[in-house]
Amino acid sequence: MLDVAREVFAEDGYHGAAMEKIAQRAGVTKPVLYQHFSGKKELYVALLDSDMNRLLAHVTAAIEAEQENRARIEQGLTAYFEFIEQNVDTFRLLFRETMGADPEVRECIDRFHDEAGGRIGAIIAEDTGESPELCELLARGLIGMSEAAAMRWLDRKLRVARDDLVRNLTAVTWRGLAGLPMRKEER
Repeated sequence: MLDVAREVFAEDGYHGAAMEKIAQRAGVTKPVLYQHFSGKKELYVALLDSDMNRLLAHVTAAIEAEQENRARIEQGLTAYFEFIEQNVDTFRLLFRETMGADPEVRECIDRFHDEAGGRIGAIIAEDTGESPELCELLARGLIGMSEAAAMRWLDRKLRVARDDLVRNLTAVTWRGLAGLPMRKEER
């Protein structure tokens, strides 16, 4: 049902998507759909949670597979943009839908940013010895940069290859993070 709902939300947007259409495409009746989700917003939030967890797991696995920091950045960005390329509907739902003003949807997106910022911030803090608060803010800046680039890239995908974008975002990110002081014992 979530796959069908994702397609319908991506096609019609949140406001245009109808539970009846989702049920029909999923091959169930509307009452069956309502047995699983009390309403359209609950279905939408469940879909966002599921997709954000998939994205976070994909990027985390790529980062954790590397030991060297530049490779972590590159593999994390590669995983992020691969996910987007393979899940365009998901990305549009996560970061482009106008439902972001809804408190429940905003909370869902905030949970994703908190988790991603915390994980990336912990890596930065471990390497620099800077405060966890500062490092989480730096991580959120990197996340915001990647999201903004991804949104524009989706619209202009034919002009910039994914590998070129990843290579250049890695360079920008690495040069920025490399300017931070390393832990004193590592100097």
